This record gives sequence, C-alpha cells and structure tokens, in this order.
Amino acid sequence: MRQKTLATALSAALLAASLPTGSIALEADTAKQVTVLGRNWIVAPAEEAPGFHRATRLNSELQPFRPPAVLSVRQALRAYRGATGCSANLDTIYRSISGSYYATLICPRN
Repeated sequence: MRQKTLATALSAALLAASLPTGSIALEADTAKQVTVLGRNWIVAPAEEAPGFHRATRLNSELQPFRPPAVLSVRQALRAYRGATGCSANLDTIYRSISGSYYATLICPRN
C-alpha cells in the first residue's frame, strides 16, 4: 500500500514539473501576431522586463542583411499599435542585441 502511495506521489510530482508555469502560459495566451508592411511581428508582454512589451520581427526568409521597407523601429511602433491598440512610450523604447524591441505602452482610457 505504501509503495502505491509513493508511486502516485512521484508521478504527480513529475507531472507537475513537466507542466508550463503560469507566466509562460500567460505570455503565450497574450502574444499577438501582426503584419506591418509585409513583415510579421509578434507582440507580447516581456517576462524579463516587467511593465514592458516586446515586439519581435519574424524573419522566415532568413535573410539577415536585407533592407527593411521602413526603419525597423517604425515597424515595431506600428506593431505595438496593431497588436494592442496602444502607442509605445518613445522615452522607454530600446532594442536588444537579438533585435527585439522593448517599450512601455501608453493606452487610451475608455
């Protein structure tokens, strides 16, 4: 009987460890994909910078040095607006070495 209880507890612990954490699941649910000037962007709240949102351009063609249609920061600003309906605070926007943009958002009051 005791072995059965231990086995059940162990399997429950392994199952709980394999499930995604709440913050990862929340980010996946709130991430939105938008298209700006033919480029696809993913906009989601940033886990690594609380209060900020991240905009990342998908480069499905894998062409790292192709010229952008418009400066990528302008595309990121449009992606924020399209995905959330809010504008980015220009004083807080920055770009990481991976090419993702981070900014706090200014949302209109309803």
